[in-house]
Amino acid sequence: MVSLSPMIEISNLTHVYGGGKKALDDLSFIVEQGELVALLGPNGAGKSTTVKIITGILKPTSGSVKADGAEVSENLGRIRSILGFMPQETALYQDLTAQETLEYHAVLYGVPKEEIAERVAKMLDLAGLTQRKDDLVRTYSGGMKRRLALVRSILHDSEILILDEMSLGVDVQSRNLIWNQVRKLKSEGRTILFCTNYMDEAEALADRVIIIDNGRLVASGSTEKLKQKHVGKYLIELTLVGLEADQGSEWLGEKLKMNVEKVSEPLDGGPRTAWIQSPSGHSDLPTVIGTLTGLGLEVKAASLREPSLGDVFLAITGSKLRD
Repeated sequence: MVSLSPMIEISNLTHVYGGGKKALDDLSFIVEQGELVALLGPNGAGKSTTVKIITGILKPTSGSVKADGAEVSENLGRIRSILGFMPQETALYQDLTAQETLEYHAVLYGVPKEEIAERVAKMLDLAGLTQRKDDLVRTYSGGMKRRLALVRSILHDSEILILDEMSLGVDVQSRNLIWNQVRKLKSEGRTILFCTNYMDEAEALADRVIIIDNGRLVASGSTEKLKQKHVGKYLIELTLVGLEADQGSEWLGEKLKMNVEKVSEPLDGGPRTAWIQSPSGHSDLPTVIGTLTGLGLEVKAASLREPSLGDVFLAITGSKLRD
């Protein structure tokens, strides 16, 4: 078996912003060579701060961040030559064409002059923009801009890719193309860390998922392992009538002697939805319904399904909205 080596190493990383706000709190994780890893977390969890430190935009308060074995803060020139970054805001020059954008980036990152034309043509083809290469970026759709930003990040043959919300605000066709591009980049041996708020995107692409909350690592592993550990094999979804406003997931869990992932908020006394973690599936369902009926609750609808990564995320980080 081939032994992989870490391409991104984060050790005991802490960052405190002015005013004393702690964005990262002793965070540690690694991304192995050739891995495709999703970095997840609620709003304010520390994802953007982590990305800014890995890319050298921000210097940490304490801790270590290495890329390909080199400390980022001490080797910015080398790190930026092997690292490609696609920010959440595409940051494209609106009055340049796609061709001009990529040529400018090639010069900026020291691509050999004799290779520029070939690399630019290849990137335009990869992004599906060859026919629009001479049009100004300002005329592009959101999906076209995201695709251009993605290929711009790999134009200088970057070994490590950091992608922040790569499919934000794009249509289904552009999203599918971006996903296929990312899969192709992984197949070429690149190491990819991406942040996303789309759970289906992480589930579809990632070899491994890292979840952070309040600046700390709270879970790491493959989607399947995280489902087994934090949710179970099945999820029972019930529509209930008769639950009082103060009868939430904790109350229901005590009555059922099961883990209740979430109970929807009461709305004008109408039905509420409960999601219950179930190790046994079909054999648990009649028992659950019988218990709830015995408590005087009416079960309007019931379904059984396998959990998603979104269920895992809610089980770990909670369902409360974050600003």
